[in-house]
Amino acid sequence: MEETDRSKVNKILDFGFWCALVTFVVILWYIVAFGLYQPVLHAPWNGMDSYMASFNAAAFFSWIIPCFLLTLSYLALMVCVYYVSRQENEIWGLFALIFAIAYATISSTNYYMQVTVVEHNLAQKSAEGLSLLLFAHPYPHSIPGALEGIGYGFMSLSFLSAAFLFKKNKKERWLHWSFIGSGLTGIFVFTDPVCSLPLSIILVIAVANGIFLLSTMILLSIWFKSKRADVS
Repeated sequence: MEETDRSKVNKILDFGFWCALVTFVVILWYIVAFGLYQPVLHAPWNGMDSYMASFNAAAFFSWIIPCFLLTLSYLALMVCVYYVSRQENEIWGLFALIFAIAYATISSTNYYMQVTVVEHNLAQKSAEGLSLLLFAHPYPHSIPGALEGIGYGFMSLSFLSAAFLFKKNKKERWLHWSFIGSGLTGIFVFTDPVCSLPLSIILVIAVANGIFLLSTMILLSIWFKSKRADVS
């Protein structure tokens, strides 16, 4: 490998390493903030007036913001994964990237709409036609719930596609199964609006998904570092 090419690959690997770490932090931030928001999300629905009166913008933004940031960091991460692995498994890397683009496009639109349209109307006490745009009752049978289902469905497909990029050695097999676990446990966000599961089962799957996602980011950061050492 020429020195110029080696330098280029090293920069991509370094960027991928930091993308994996940033994604880990954003996911951890979201898990904590969204866990604390559960009593609000699952509170009995007493109408728009009651919801507006009790709406806490800080608690709401605390998990919406990392969700939005995740769309950016995950897309950047998949660009790096695709670039590094494209010569050996280009088709699966391309699928992973395309699904990541679909996820980022849909989900970033969803969360940006919440930060701008929804929060603005709630702050202005203007609830006309707003109920279906809320992350509240009848979530997940609402517009944000449907968009989340589609968005995270594509993210799950991205994880499952990327899993086929990692099978060469013991370290990569761990990463392979971690990607599969992230994809399979994440797909329930897509299926839940269509066929709801009991809350207890959803919580178990959600915890498993969080563990798989965090583990995947740690293993992926290690993978980028090991690739960096091989190139150097």
